[in-house]
Amino acid sequence: MKMHLLAPGLLAVAPLVAANAQDNPRQFAVEGAGMLTCERFIAARGDTTSPDYQRMIGFIEGYLSAANLYEPDTFDLTPWHNAAALDLIVENHCAQHPEDRLVGVTQRMVGGLRPYRIARFSQMLEVGDGQNRAFVYETILRRAQAALQLRGLYSGAEDGTYTPALRDAFRDFQRSVRLNETGVPDPATLWKLLNP
Repeated sequence: MKMHLLAPGLLAVAPLVAANAQDNPRQFAVEGAGMLTCERFIAARGDTTSPDYQRMIGFIEGYLSAANLYEPDTFDLTPWHNAAALDLIVENHCAQHPEDRLVGVTQRMVGGLRPYRIARFSQMLEVGDGQNRAFVYETILRRAQAALQLRGLYSGAEDGTYTPALRDAFRDFQRSVRLNETGVPDPATLWKLLNP
Protein backbone atom coordinates (compact mmCIF):
# COMPACT_ATOMS: atom_id res chain seq x y z
CA MET A 1 0.00 0.00 0.00
CA LYS A 2 1.30 3.46 -0.85
CA MET A 3 0.73 5.13 2.51
CA HIS A 4 3.14 7.96 1.67
CA LEU A 5 0.19 9.65 0.02
CA LEU A 6 -1.17 10.58 3.43
CA ALA A 7 1.58 12.82 4.67
CA PRO A 8 2.05 15.81 2.33
CA GLY A 9 0.39 18.99 3.41
CA LEU A 10 -1.57 17.90 6.46
CA LEU A 11 0.60 19.68 8.98
CA ALA A 12 0.74 22.80 6.84
CA VAL A 13 -2.99 23.32 7.38
CA ALA A 14 -2.74 24.68 10.92
CA PRO A 15 -0.16 26.78 12.76
CA LEU A 16 2.10 25.10 15.27
CA VAL A 17 1.00 25.76 18.83
CA ALA A 18 3.67 25.54 21.52
CA ALA A 19 2.92 24.09 24.92
CA ASN A 20 4.71 26.80 26.87
CA ALA A 21 3.41 29.93 28.52
CA GLN A 22 4.97 32.35 26.05
CA ASP A 23 3.08 31.01 23.02
CA ASN A 24 0.01 29.51 24.67
CA PRO A 25 -1.82 31.19 27.55
CA ARG A 26 -3.47 27.84 28.38
CA GLN A 27 -0.58 26.08 30.08
CA PHE A 28 -0.42 22.35 30.59
CA ALA A 29 2.16 19.79 31.61
CA VAL A 30 3.74 17.59 28.98
CA GLU A 31 5.34 14.43 30.19
CA GLY A 32 7.22 11.51 28.72
CA ALA A 33 7.36 10.96 24.99
CA GLY A 34 5.66 14.26 24.15
CA MET A 35 8.83 16.12 25.09
CA LEU A 36 10.99 14.10 22.69
CA THR A 37 12.15 15.77 19.49
CA CYS A 38 11.39 15.01 15.89
CA GLU A 39 15.02 14.01 15.47
CA ARG A 40 14.52 11.25 18.01
CA PHE A 41 11.28 10.18 16.31
CA ILE A 42 13.03 9.89 12.93
CA ALA A 43 15.84 7.84 14.50
CA ALA A 44 13.35 5.48 16.20
CA ARG A 45 11.42 4.84 12.98
CA GLY A 46 14.19 2.43 11.92
CA ASP A 47 12.69 -0.14 14.28
CA THR A 48 8.96 0.33 14.76
CA THR A 49 8.96 -2.49 17.33
CA SER A 50 11.39 -0.67 19.62
CA PRO A 51 10.05 0.56 22.98
CA ASP A 52 11.20 4.12 22.11
CA TYR A 53 9.17 4.21 18.90
CA GLN A 54 6.16 2.56 20.55
CA ARG A 55 6.16 5.20 23.32
CA MET A 56 6.21 8.02 20.77
CA ILE A 57 3.50 6.67 18.48
CA GLY A 58 1.48 5.79 21.60
CA PHE A 59 1.79 9.40 22.79
CA ILE A 60 0.55 10.66 19.42
CA GLU A 61 -2.40 8.26 19.34
CA GLY A 62 -3.27 9.04 22.96
CA TYR A 63 -3.10 12.79 22.45
CA LEU A 64 -5.33 12.60 19.38
CA SER A 65 -7.79 10.34 21.24
CA ALA A 66 -7.92 12.86 24.09
CA ALA A 67 -8.59 15.61 21.56
CA ASN A 68 -11.87 13.85 20.79
CA LEU A 69 -13.01 14.99 24.23
CA TYR A 70 -11.93 18.63 24.15
CA GLU A 71 -12.40 19.51 20.47
CA PRO A 72 -15.87 20.97 19.84
CA ASP A 73 -18.25 18.93 17.67
CA THR A 74 -15.90 15.96 17.61
CA PHE A 75 -16.64 12.28 18.05
CA ASP A 76 -13.51 11.07 16.23
CA LEU A 77 -10.79 13.42 15.00
CA THR A 78 -9.02 10.63 13.09
CA PRO A 79 -11.86 8.62 11.54
CA TRP A 80 -9.71 6.59 9.16
CA HIS A 81 -6.15 7.25 10.24
CA ASN A 82 -4.32 4.28 11.71
CA ALA A 83 -0.92 4.28 13.43
CA ALA A 84 0.87 3.84 10.09
CA ALA A 85 -0.88 6.88 8.64
CA LEU A 86 -0.11 9.01 11.70
CA ASP A 87 3.50 7.85 11.55
CA LEU A 88 3.84 9.09 7.97
CA ILE A 89 2.22 12.43 8.73
CA VAL A 90 4.60 13.01 11.64
CA GLU A 91 7.61 11.74 9.68
CA ASN A 92 6.85 14.19 6.86
CA HIS A 93 6.89 17.10 9.30
CA CYS A 94 9.81 15.84 11.39
CA ALA A 95 12.08 15.34 8.38
CA GLN A 96 11.88 19.10 7.82
CA HIS A 97 11.81 20.21 11.48
CA PRO A 98 14.02 17.89 13.54
CA GLU A 99 14.10 20.27 16.52
CA ASP A 100 10.31 20.32 17.03
CA ARG A 101 8.89 18.41 19.98
CA LEU A 102 6.25 15.71 19.45
CA VAL A 103 3.71 17.58 21.55
CA GLY A 104 3.85 20.58 19.20
CA VAL A 105 3.65 18.41 16.10
CA THR A 106 0.66 16.57 17.54
CA GLN A 107 -1.08 19.81 18.51
CA ARG A 108 -0.65 20.98 14.96
CA MET A 109 -2.14 17.72 13.69
CA VAL A 110 -5.30 18.41 15.69
CA GLY A 111 -5.89 21.54 13.61
CA GLY A 112 -4.98 19.80 10.37
CA LEU A 113 -7.29 16.86 11.03
CA ARG A 114 -10.27 18.97 12.14
CA PRO A 115 -11.90 19.13 8.66
CA TYR A 116 -11.97 15.31 8.45
CA ARG A 117 -13.44 14.61 11.88
CA ILE A 118 -16.73 12.90 12.61
CA ALA A 119 -18.87 15.19 14.72
CA ARG A 120 -21.36 12.65 16.09
CA PHE A 121 -21.43 8.95 16.93
CA SER A 122 -21.33 6.70 13.87
CA GLN A 123 -21.49 2.92 13.72
CA MET A 124 -18.20 1.17 12.91
CA LEU A 125 -18.56 -1.38 10.10
CA GLU A 126 -16.27 -4.18 9.00
CA VAL A 127 -16.11 -4.19 5.19
CA GLY A 128 -14.30 -6.14 2.51
CA ASP A 129 -13.83 -9.81 1.76
CA GLY A 130 -11.86 -12.70 3.23
CA GLN A 131 -8.52 -11.34 2.02
CA ASN A 132 -8.94 -7.55 2.30
CA ARG A 133 -10.87 -6.08 5.20
CA ALA A 134 -11.14 -2.74 6.95
CA PHE A 135 -13.12 -1.11 9.73
CA VAL A 136 -14.78 2.12 8.67
CA TYR A 137 -17.43 4.40 10.11
CA GLU A 138 -20.81 4.42 8.38
CA THR A 139 -20.49 8.22 8.14
CA ILE A 140 -17.20 7.83 6.26
CA LEU A 141 -18.76 5.32 3.86
CA ARG A 142 -21.46 7.91 3.13
CA ARG A 143 -18.82 10.55 2.45
CA ALA A 144 -16.97 8.09 0.22
CA GLN A 145 -20.14 7.24 -1.70
CA ALA A 146 -20.76 10.95 -2.35
CA ALA A 147 -17.14 11.51 -3.44
CA LEU A 148 -17.22 8.50 -5.77
CA GLN A 149 -20.50 9.75 -7.26
CA LEU A 150 -18.90 13.13 -7.98
CA ARG A 151 -16.19 11.29 -9.92
CA GLY A 152 -18.75 9.29 -11.87
CA LEU A 153 -17.57 6.00 -10.37
CA TYR A 154 -20.63 5.15 -8.28
CA SER A 155 -24.35 5.60 -8.88
CA GLY A 156 -25.86 3.87 -5.85
CA ALA A 157 -27.39 5.30 -2.71
CA GLU A 158 -25.44 7.36 -0.18
CA ASP A 159 -26.56 5.11 2.65
CA GLY A 160 -23.30 3.96 4.25
CA THR A 161 -23.76 0.38 3.02
CA TYR A 162 -20.82 -1.53 1.55
CA THR A 163 -22.22 -3.23 -1.55
CA PRO A 164 -20.59 -4.97 -4.53
CA ALA A 165 -21.21 -1.79 -6.55
CA LEU A 166 -19.40 0.30 -3.92
CA ARG A 167 -16.53 -2.21 -3.78
CA ASP A 168 -16.17 -1.94 -7.59
CA ALA A 169 -16.24 1.85 -7.37
CA PHE A 170 -13.45 1.77 -4.78
CA ARG A 171 -11.43 -0.52 -7.08
CA ASP A 172 -11.92 1.85 -10.02
CA PHE A 173 -10.84 4.79 -7.89
CA GLN A 174 -7.82 2.91 -6.52
CA ARG A 175 -6.78 2.04 -10.08
CA SER A 176 -7.09 5.70 -11.12
CA VAL A 177 -4.78 6.88 -8.32
CA ARG A 178 -2.38 3.92 -8.50
CA LEU A 179 -3.24 2.28 -5.19
CA ASN A 180 -3.64 -1.43 -4.53
CA GLU A 181 -6.96 -2.43 -6.14
CA THR A 182 -8.61 -4.11 -3.17
CA GLY A 183 -12.02 -2.43 -3.29
CA VAL A 184 -11.61 -1.77 0.44
CA PRO A 185 -11.68 1.77 1.88
CA ASP A 186 -8.29 1.61 3.64
CA PRO A 187 -6.62 4.75 5.04
CA ALA A 188 -4.65 5.53 1.85
CA THR A 189 -7.76 5.20 -0.32
CA LEU A 190 -9.87 7.35 1.98
CA TRP A 191 -7.13 9.99 2.18
CA LYS A 192 -6.86 10.29 -1.60
CA LEU A 193 -10.64 10.19 -2.05
CA LEU A 194 -11.72 12.55 0.71
CA ASN A 195 -8.72 14.90 0.64
CA PRO A 196 -8.17 15.52 -3.09
